[in-house]
Amino acid sequence: MYHLNPFIHIFKRKGKIALYNALTLSTLYLKKADYDSISFSNPAKELLDNEFVVGPDFDSLNYLSEHKPKELTDELSVAYFLLTSGCNLRCRYCFVETRMNNHKTSVMSEETAEAGLRMLQMNIPKDATLVFYGGEPFLNFSVMQYIVRRCRELELDAHFVVVTNGLLITPEIASYLADNKFEVGISLDGEKGINDSMRVDYENQGSFDEIEKAITILMDKGIVPSISCTLSKHNWENPGNIINLIKKYQLPGFGYNLPAINGNIRFSKEERAILIKHLIEAETEVVKHRLIEDKVVDRRLKSFVEHHSWLKDCAAYGQQFVITPKGKVGVCHGLWPDETNGESKTYYSVDVTYDKPLREHPDWKEWFNRTPYNMPECWSCPSIALCGGGCAKNSLLTKSNIWNKDEDICQLMEQLLPWTIWTYYDLTKNAY
Repeated sequence: MYHLNPFIHIFKRKGKIALYNALTLSTLYLKKADYDSISFSNPAKELLDNEFVVGPDFDSLNYLSEHKPKELTDELSVAYFLLTSGCNLRCRYCFVETRMNNHKTSVMSEETAEAGLRMLQMNIPKDATLVFYGGEPFLNFSVMQYIVRRCRELELDAHFVVVTNGLLITPEIASYLADNKFEVGISLDGEKGINDSMRVDYENQGSFDEIEKAITILMDKGIVPSISCTLSKHNWENPGNIINLIKKYQLPGFGYNLPAINGNIRFSKEERAILIKHLIEAETEVVKHRLIEDKVVDRRLKSFVEHHSWLKDCAAYGQQFVITPKGKVGVCHGLWPDETNGESKTYYSVDVTYDKPLREHPDWKEWFNRTPYNMPECWSCPSIALCGGGCAKNSLLTKSNIWNKDEDICQLMEQLLPWTIWTYYDLTKNAY
């Protein structure tokens, strides 16, 4: 007797059924009557060929092993240089400042930067993405310039990214960024009232006007910035507000940052459910306006359409290293505050003079291997191929172990996967 493949999950909507294979991402859309009439004694060839229906000798573990993505590489590709812990804003949800017990500003020196470049040469000999981060990286612009200059002198194959609040960008700095082919990410959480309720300076003044000026300056120099919209309690019921600004600046898209664990803001499970509801409503508008939201949804929707697993949501899974202003080196920039606080398990276990390949270090090996396919409690989940593993940092901070599930991404995917399945159906009308 045949039966449904145990990796098939059933989604229903208005008299239609979607049979979804969690490992291959194949989806079969049926009318309810056609689903009800499936014969398990003599199933249709299409159901057998596409493994929606399987025979009595089906081996689940072997099937899982066969469909585990095989294109993984443990090559590092990203290096974060945290130029300073200082910032000219005091964003009330900041995962750096609100998690530092004793925040004393530290600044990266040229000596630390030079050692970091040696580490870059050893670990990412070609096609490196070098991310300048902080704090506010432009508070240490001279060392940023030093690193870029030394990359040219050393003929390093690297391209540059800076993540900034935008307040220090001038026409001169924008020209420098354009000349050196920087990608620029700017944080903006919505229109003026929303943004300025959280993103304030030390005098409690909002940042919207300065951010808007920075975007204009960058675009005048030919740089199209990427916009990062952090979701928190100032905009959780109106995440779509940012869409108006993306259209105003004629940007192709943006990215949502999901709420990060920090010292002042917590979301209950019920509050997160409300946030997810509104986030998905906003994503429907993003699709309608043919924009790109590339941090939460589009990467998963694209993977679903292409039948290609979205295995890792972050380069911290063994494909990046992070250098702090004081020269400590770790896997995840989100764990920097805990390293600063002297926590014992932060995965900042080497310093910038470490002269062995990081990919062979136990910490990087552990993080590289943390995927849902290596976590038995995830094997039966319909979102195993699309969740990206969630955030290991969240797992560590909430459950003391990166190998536990990130419950926040689990809660998101419970709603996002059916939305993805039915949004694809509505866009293509690919019904049987």
